Amino acid sequence: MNVRELLIVLPLAVLTSLGIQYYFGGYKTTKPIEAHSEQKPLNLEIDFLDKKTSKKALVTELDTELTRYRFSTEGASLENIEFKRNWGGKESYLTTIFAPSAVDKEKRCFLVALDQKTPFYFELIEKTETDDYFRLVYSANFQDGIMEKRFIIDKKLFKIDLILTLEPKEGLQESLNPRIFYPAPIVPELGNKDIIKGVVGDAYDRIQLLDKTEENLAKSWTKPTLFGAQNRYFIHAFVHDKDNFVQRGYFKVFDLENLFSVLEGPEIKTKTSWQISFYVGPKEDEALVAVDTRLEQTLNYGWLGKISRPVSKILLSILKLIYDYCKNYGLAIIILTILMKLILLPFTYKSEQNMKKGIEYQKKLDYLQSKYKHDKEALRAAQAELLRKHGVPGLASCLPLLLQMPLFIALSWVISNSIELFMAPFLWINDLSMPDPYYILPILVGLAMIFHAPAADPKKRISSFAVAVLFAAFATTFSAGLGLYIFTSTALGVLQAQITKRFVK
Repeated sequence: MNVRELLIVLPLAVLTSLGIQYYFGGYKTTKPIEAHSEQKPLNLEIDFLDKKTSKKALVTELDTELTRYRFSTEGASLENIEFKRNWGGKESYLTTIFAPSAVDKEKRCFLVALDQKTPFYFELIEKTETDDYFRLVYSANFQDGIMEKRFIIDKKLFKIDLILTLEPKEGLQESLNPRIFYPAPIVPELGNKDIIKGVVGDAYDRIQLLDKTEENLAKSWTKPTLFGAQNRYFIHAFVHDKDNFVQRGYFKVFDLENLFSVLEGPEIKTKTSWQISFYVGPKEDEALVAVDTRLEQTLNYGWLGKISRPVSKILLSILKLIYDYCKNYGLAIIILTILMKLILLPFTYKSEQNMKKGIEYQKKLDYLQSKYKHDKEALRAAQAELLRKHGVPGLASCLPLLLQMPLFIALSWVISNSIELFMAPFLWINDLSMPDPYYILPILVGLAMIFHAPAADPKKRISSFAVAVLFAAFATTFSAGLGLYIFTSTALGVLQAQITKRFVK
C-alpha cells in the first residue's frame, strides 16, 4: 500500500466504518445491563476462623497440554495458573494468577466466604485423573457445619467446574450465605497496557464490559448469567450456573489494584450443592467458543465490530496456518502480506492505470481551460466532448482501494489485538504485539514511502516526503507486527511500481 493509497484508504476507512456503525447500531447507545446501587450493602469482608493447623499447606500441581495449575489446601483455592505458549518450538509460560503471600489470605482464587466465620484450612480428601479431566475434592469441618469443594479441571478446555456443598450444623439457627471470590487476570509483561475491565452477561446473551470506576465498584448485578473480569488477552469469568447459585455479582478491589469478582449465593439452612462453571484462559476465538459462545463478544474486532469479524477470523486463521509451517509470526505476517498483494494485484494494477489516465485527462482539461479561457461557451462544449470521449477515468481507481480497505482494517486489528502475537519474537523484536523498541520499523516505513513518492513533480515530492515523515512518527505507536505489515506492503508497492515502469508500457 503506497502513500497515495494510504491517503485515500484511511479517511475512507474512518468515514465508512463510522457510517456503518451508526446505521447498524454500533454507535447507538444500547441499553446497559441493569445494575443496582441501592440494594442491601455489598458483602466484601471475610472473617476467617482463628483455628490453625500444624500441617503444612499441601500444594497439588496439575499439568495439562494447555495449562499448569497449582491448588492449595489453604482456602481450597487455585493459587497459581500458568498458560503454556510456544513460539518456534520454544516453550514458555504466561501467568495470570499468582500465589498470594501468607498475610494475604483473602487474595485467593475460588475462595468461598461465609457471613459467619469462614474456614481457611482444608483437607485434600480425593485426587483422581481420567483422560479428560482432573478431580480434586477438599473438605473442611468448622463450627457451623461442613464445606466441601469439588474441582473438575478440564484437560482439553480452559474450563473449571466448582461443585460447592454446604452442610449446616444440626440445630444452627442462622443461615449460611456463601460467596465465591476469584481475581481478574494479571499479566505483568503487559505493563501499563494491562487494562482490567469487568465482564457482565445477562439472560439475553448480551455481554457488557465495565471500566474499573468507583461507580461500577459500588454496584451489583442481580442474577448475572456470566460474570468476571478480563484484560487485553485473558478472561476469568463464571459462565454456567447449573443449580441457580448466583443471586448477584459485584466487584472488590484489593490495594487499589487487584480486582476480584464476587458471586453471592443464596441463604441456606439445609445441606445444598451447586455446580458453577468458569472459563479461565486466553481470549482465543476457538478456545472461548468451545466453552461458551458468548465469550466471543469480548474479542476486539475494531471499528466495524461484528461486520469485520468474519474477515478478521479468516485472516487470523490464515496467519496461524502460515505460522504452523514457518514457526515465526514475523515471517507469517510477511508471507500473508505478500499473498494479499498478489490477490489484489490485478485491482491495484488497474487502479494505477486509471490514475495515469486521470492525470492525462486533467492535463487535457487544463489545456482546454487555458485555450478557451475567454470563451466560456466554447470551453463548455470542449469539456463535454472530452467527457464524452474519455469519461472520468480517475474515479475508477477508487474501487480497488475500497476492496483493500476492509482487509487493511481487519488485518490491522488482528495483528494489534491477537494473543498469538503477544511475546512472539522476530529478529531484533522480542514482542510483535508491542511497538518496535528501536524504532527501526517506523523508519523503514517512512523510507519506503519516500521511495514511492512521485519523482517528476517537485511539489508532489515534497508533500509526499512530509506525509512519509508524519506517518513514520505515527508508526512509532503501532505494534511491531502492524509496523511490519505496513512496511512489507509499502515495500511491495515500491517493487510493483518499479516493475510496472520498466516492463509495462
